[in-house]
Amino acid sequence: MNEKILEGLDDAQLRAVMTDSTRVLVVAPPGSGKTRVLASRFARLISEGVEPGKILAVTFTNRAGTEMRDRVGGLAGIEVRDLDIGTLHGFCLKVLKSLRPGLTLYGRAEQREVLRELGVKNPERGIERISFMKNRFPSGAGKVVELDYEVFRLYRERLEREQALDLDDLILEALSALEGGVYSPGFTHIMVDEFQDINPPQARLIKLLALGGARLFAIGDPDQAIYAFRGADVKAFMDFEKEWPGSEVIRLTRNYRSPEKIVAASRALISNNSTRVENEVVSTRGGGEIKLVGCPDEGSLAAFITREVEGLMGGLVSLTVGGGGGREGERDRGGGSFRFSDFAVLYRTRAQAELISGAFGRSSIPCHVVSPPGPGFKEFLEHLRTLGPVPGIPLPDLVEREGRLIGAESLTLELFLRRAGGAGGAGGAGAREGEELESFIDAMQLLEPPDNLDIRADRVNLMTLHMAKGLEFRVVFIAGAEDGFIPMRRGETDVEEERRLFYVGMTRAKEKLYLLHARSRREWGRAEERTLSPFVDEIPEGLIETINLKKKTARRRPAQKGLFE
Repeated sequence: MNEKILEGLDDAQLRAVMTDSTRVLVVAPPGSGKTRVLASRFARLISEGVEPGKILAVTFTNRAGTEMRDRVGGLAGIEVRDLDIGTLHGFCLKVLKSLRPGLTLYGRAEQREVLRELGVKNPERGIERISFMKNRFPSGAGKVVELDYEVFRLYRERLEREQALDLDDLILEALSALEGGVYSPGFTHIMVDEFQDINPPQARLIKLLALGGARLFAIGDPDQAIYAFRGADVKAFMDFEKEWPGSEVIRLTRNYRSPEKIVAASRALISNNSTRVENEVVSTRGGGEIKLVGCPDEGSLAAFITREVEGLMGGLVSLTVGGGGGREGERDRGGGSFRFSDFAVLYRTRAQAELISGAFGRSSIPCHVVSPPGPGFKEFLEHLRTLGPVPGIPLPDLVEREGRLIGAESLTLELFLRRAGGAGGAGGAGAREGEELESFIDAMQLLEPPDNLDIRADRVNLMTLHMAKGLEFRVVFIAGAEDGFIPMRRGETDVEEERRLFYVGMTRAKEKLYLLHARSRREWGRAEERTLSPFVDEIPEGLIETINLKKKTARRRPAQKGLFE
């Protein structure tokens, strides 16, 4: 076995990598090396003679799949193009295409377009509600708040007329193929990441895959279950031992990401939940910094973030709108050791994102709002599909040439180029050009909003708390630690899930964590008082430094007397 595979693993990680139990559940808190364990286990199996095509590794996001694929390739020293590592949706699409060539898939761009035509004002939220309905009510029965059932019915009819499937249909159709015996997997090992966030149809699909004789290895953390609004159910994780009697449970207990103070604060917070697996997590690093910043209003909150980033960068040349010039190269003027990409601002709503990005836009700091692909995404994809492969032109070159020819929006083109050049985006070297392009188009249609993020780009990333899952940054700002945002007060509030979401946000920080709240916000044109999130009170006082900003009052200039007064 290659020594690199087991190098640096702690005792619990080593046990997870090496166990030969038929059913294994690994409790992996934030920063405990979950991806490393999965990649090392995959590489170890290959090194012991398991055929790579007999191993299925399921990740929660396409980005996580790409990272794991790269790690396995590095540890095992093998070509990774044909490995079954990726999202469950990607796996199901592969299965269904083998059964139904020419399958039409509606990605999020197509879903948004259909919902807009049906008069849905917030298509993104509409997609989430449809996902919830399909995953909790596969037959289509039931009615969910915030999405009229008639809209759901019309949406389904539209897809049926077009003989198309959306992302959730992929799971349901593949499940039907397995249950009907139309498809036989033949895997000997199945590994599932983020097991706490699977929904009932996905749990059923995984069970059927494992019942064929495969060893099942599930890893995740019920303290990070934050996708109930999509139909995910943490019950699958909590009932694993009941579902699979005699299974082995392994707990990873070391946090290699966050320092002691942040680990202690997040541990105190999440201990107030009852639906969880007890796991005494300890940090491997001392120190850390948590600041609770009270701001007069939302404008001063956004301004504080930009000033703090500038200060931590060591001072930037004050470039404002119209200042021009490249923003990179203006950093580290004061000897700071940070890069822009070391910072992340996490929030709850789109209105917060607009205000904060506006503040960055008036500064010298480059930023990126992580959101669904922008205008022209669907059109560019259709253009590539119609064009087809061009002999002699590598896929990345083709994407760049066509994007510039048709004037694709810059961020859309950037996203396409990033995926075209990545291991998970295309078929890879050696694939036939037609297969490579088809694989690339499939990968693009499977993209989720968090995939519209390039962690290599040197800019501050702004994203929702949900999108931040699986990521880490040296400095994290949680904007809006207020009752009404955290927890969100909308219909019936699941306080435990809201606490988990706050926990996820806090545990993204590697060095510094800022919890910011506004004492007043403008709602519908008038100022309303806001109160601090009750979750902040669950953090021991000794771990937090409190800063209260005062409202600036405009100085009144003395009146100038007239000449003859």
